[in-house]
Amino acid sequence: MSKGNLTYWRGSSFYINPTSQCVNDCLFCVRQFGEGVFGFNLVLKEDPSPEELVEAIENDWVPKFDDVAIVGFGEPLINLDAVLAAIKKLKQLTDVPIRLNTDGQARLLYPSRNVARELADAGLDRIQISLNAQDPDTYLRLCRPKFGRVAFESILEFAEQCKPLLRVELSAVNIPGVDIEACRGIAERLGVGFRVRVFKGPEGALEGILRTLTS
Repeated sequence: MSKGNLTYWRGSSFYINPTSQCVNDCLFCVRQFGEGVFGFNLVLKEDPSPEELVEAIENDWVPKFDDVAIVGFGEPLINLDAVLAAIKKLKQLTDVPIRLNTDGQARLLYPSRNVARELADAGLDRIQISLNAQDPDTYLRLCRPKFGRVAFESILEFAEQCKPLLRVELSAVNIPGVDIEACRGIAERLGVGFRVRVFKGPEGALEGILRTLTS
């Protein structure tokens, strides 16, 4: 099915990898610099079915894990049904709160589904939405979304939709060209949390990103 790992871990943190596909091509993403993290290969030949992802969780879960995240090497919600199955399985295995990291474009991926409600009903506790820019133009240049300019506003709409149902946190990577304080202000206006992420690419990569953003 897949040559990559569907689950991976570091210390007491356990991660789920539902897909290595993404609707963005972010300049700063770890996908630009390798095929995985923590020594795991996260590039999948094809997305797992819900049953396959649940089986991987059952095989790899151990009680020492006290941090659980659905993150993966792509946009997890591309494989939404498998994500929902994974959340339900994890809720059977542990009472550790479950978080999901997403680029926040679920309303564009699934215009006829209420993804926020489905995630909450499955048992998700927290969602971290990657804002990554202070305005649509910066987002377009930095994240290169498949859906184009409408992606930025859709992210904010999805955050609003999630807010009554889940603990919501916007995040941004601290790199040149991104106004972190402006991003924090967006989160404050929406009434959600905010987290600054650290750039994890190789030395010298930031110079190329800055050239792209300012060209």
